[in-house]
Amino acid sequence: MKRKQKKTAHQVCLLGRLMAKLPSTWPVLYPLYLAAQLDTVEETYASSQWPREFDGLKIAFASDIHYGFLLGEERVKQLAERINALHADIVLLGGDYGEHSTGAVKFFQLRPGFKANIAVLGAFGNHDRVLPEENMEKLAQAMRDDGVIPVLNDAYLLSRNGKQIAFASTDDFFNGTPDLEKVAGLCKNADFTVFFPHNPDILPETQDMPGGPFYQLAICGHTHGGQVAVCGKAIKSSSIYRNRFLSGWFKEAGADILVSNGVGTSGLPVRLGARPQIHLLTMKTKA
Repeated sequence: MKRKQKKTAHQVCLLGRLMAKLPSTWPVLYPLYLAAQLDTVEETYASSQWPREFDGLKIAFASDIHYGFLLGEERVKQLAERINALHADIVLLGGDYGEHSTGAVKFFQLRPGFKANIAVLGAFGNHDRVLPEENMEKLAQAMRDDGVIPVLNDAYLLSRNGKQIAFASTDDFFNGTPDLEKVAGLCKNADFTVFFPHNPDILPETQDMPGGPFYQLAICGHTHGGQVAVCGKAIKSSSIYRNRFLSGWFKEAGADILVSNGVGTSGLPVRLGARPQIHLLTMKTKA
């Protein structure tokens, strides 16, 4: 598909800024209260294709933090503490670190200090990929300075006893230049690939590739679970597929897909029917 031009910096509207000043600790203001909560969803993921050499590997995932007016420095510190307490082997960060690319740079300049036993890997979201273009290298460097490995049309390969798993991500679907062919080539020798692009809207394109999806598991964010959802449907969807990849687990073209509700909010500091969440997956081989 033809990619859109990179958008100018996202600005939080006046209403959003005013609402952010209201107390989020009062349950009576439920949409604001819910947006300030954070669930840790712990699950065991079992696949017959997962190599036994990596049984028990723990993967933490957090996406859509949106640091800025709607989520401040204190909540960033709390998020890092929550993730670090999981003692994950791999931490995947799913993009949209700030409200815009400058905010994403500032997010990592806070030095949140995400920790993992093996590696912390970071994808890029649509808010991270707005103009100015020079912010891309600034963001990548800020990530490295905080111990995060940027994964942009790239793959991080992990080997153990002759087996290999790949953690791969493309550039953002909307505002970037994703290169699926390159990423698929980098993963071709892996026994199992975890694909973690920011936006699940790119996944149908992988189904049209020769041989179908190059991954066995995709983990994405972007949708916020609808942010405000009624009866499992988003009031305003951020996906071109509407509710196809709204939230939770899916299976398409033989691949498993997990779409997270994410941590923060966009536009307004409110949620309904879509609790904020991070994830911890314990990987197992299915007999």
